[in-house]
Amino acid sequence: MFVPEVLQNVADSVVGHSRITVLRPWTRLADSRWTLYICARLSVPECGTIPTETNWYLVFDPASVSVTVFPSKVGGITATHQHQSFNDEGPAALPWRLGNPCLNRQAAAFARVAWAGEPKAIDEKIWWHLERLLVWIDAGASDKLAVPGEPLELPSGPGQTSFPVVGFTSSVDDLQYWQAMNGQWGWADLARLPRSVASYGITAFHGKGQKSIRELKWGRLIAAQESSATALWIALDRLPVVAPWELPRTWAALSSYLETVGVDLGEVLVRSGADRRHRTKDSGPVMMLLGFPLSYTIGEPPLRYHWLAIDGVELADRRAKKNGFRANENTRQFIDRSRASLNSNLKWLRTVNWEPEEIRARAGPENVVPSKRVLVIGAGSLGRAVCENLVRMGLIEMGVLDADLLDVGNLTRHALGMDAVGHNKASALASALNLIMPDANVTGFASSFPPTDTEIAEQVRSFDVIVDCSGSDSVLDALSMFDWGDEKTFVSLAMTWKGEGLLVFTASETSFPTVDAKESFADFGVPPASLDDARIEGIGCWHPVFPADASDVRLWGAIGSKAILRAIRSPQRRCEYFRQGVDGTVERQDA
Repeated sequence: MFVPEVLQNVADSVVGHSRITVLRPWTRLADSRWTLYICARLSVPECGTIPTETNWYLVFDPASVSVTVFPSKVGGITATHQHQSFNDEGPAALPWRLGNPCLNRQAAAFARVAWAGEPKAIDEKIWWHLERLLVWIDAGASDKLAVPGEPLELPSGPGQTSFPVVGFTSSVDDLQYWQAMNGQWGWADLARLPRSVASYGITAFHGKGQKSIRELKWGRLIAAQESSATALWIALDRLPVVAPWELPRTWAALSSYLETVGVDLGEVLVRSGADRRHRTKDSGPVMMLLGFPLSYTIGEPPLRYHWLAIDGVELADRRAKKNGFRANENTRQFIDRSRASLNSNLKWLRTVNWEPEEIRARAGPENVVPSKRVLVIGAGSLGRAVCENLVRMGLIEMGVLDADLLDVGNLTRHALGMDAVGHNKASALASALNLIMPDANVTGFASSFPPTDTEIAEQVRSFDVIVDCSGSDSVLDALSMFDWGDEKTFVSLAMTWKGEGLLVFTASETSFPTVDAKESFADFGVPPASLDDARIEGIGCWHPVFPADASDVRLWGAIGSKAILRAIRSPQRRCEYFRQGVDGTVERQDA
């Protein structure tokens, strides 16, 4: 078998290494990957889970030019440590276990090699991973894989995949509440996220007998979903981890661990099974939720209460039987108790805290937005782009007001799809926005401005920030005449002809200063509308349409969204004109 020269050079250079020995030459797999079987030696005293010598498979994938290291099934480590994938035995056909240690730097998550400091040359890349493996096993044997001050990494468990996933919300108040519930158990309702792949949100917690004890706050869409799954919860005082760093693999292992923290799993299963059989719906598997206080940084006090989930928990129903036993309640309780001592594998599910600041972590800490209720007047293409940005950034309490219906021609620039054609723009947009984020709470008002309906008018007054995306002078006039009741933050966004620019006017007052806004807009000398450039849509009476493409709308939607955030953070009267050059650059002018 021909071995590429660059790979052979690596194997040759290992000869004589004090801590690495090649046990088998490079071997090519059926999927074109190459493997190098090696033995790695500690430079520190061994520990119970990492002996002095351990065997590993280095796997090189030419297609992705990636390197991964796995522990061998023969002579490799069998436990799971911190900064390591769950060390399952994996498929029988593979000679290695699946617990590859995390040897990449954190920046590797961005798929930019240069950011992670990983070499590009294949031989240097392989050596880079080998050297980091030696550092990893030394740290593991010395119990230094995770040290105080570093971010906490939750342990892995058998069966975990990206989906199914269980989401929950947890604040500081939740931490205090659940810490007082240590050792207790009860029930939880879960709702499936609409149109999602196996994604669930915990919506409510109940005590024994289904007495409601705590509801989780969600956006409009999840809050409206009926319960689609049931879970048994148990409150603990610490993370249920088995040394060195993995979730219990079997029922017996979980039961043994819970016993050390004062929880009798067999008794919980007996009582919860009996509690469930008292209700009409008592059949089918449930999930199990294990809750505990959690610090995001090693060595620091807990900040949140976290939940882990186990799928497919069977509790005996009223028809359950066991050979050699009477078909009665005592037998069913015996069945439930015996589950706690089974050696069958647990199936852990991925769980995530969907608290607003958690799910928007990608925006960066400097982009956390204030908690404000925003009303957007105008659900056209610009209004839609602005609304989507604001919801994703954290302005989740929103109202959208527009009396128009969506037409097929609107789809040229509007992000709503064909399923919304013929529907009111505001209502359809609100529904789409509530699908975007689990905490979104958007209401659509099928009304023009000012609203003639007194109930809608009263709801309009309740918003803190008023954003005009209508592009209409008559709406600006109505904004100044409407009785707002108290001071509001006003933002007016208007695209200029052909999407060439964006006019932005902001103010924080008890009424909108229309005269000042119009005069400020006029001072910029924006290009006038030219009917020579206008086009008619379809056949019929001359009715020109506003010329601008979808990229213009996205551009001004982004700039307008940032202008809204500036107005919220620093409320003052301000007028700006953003103009797009022929080369795509944007210039800002202040009035």
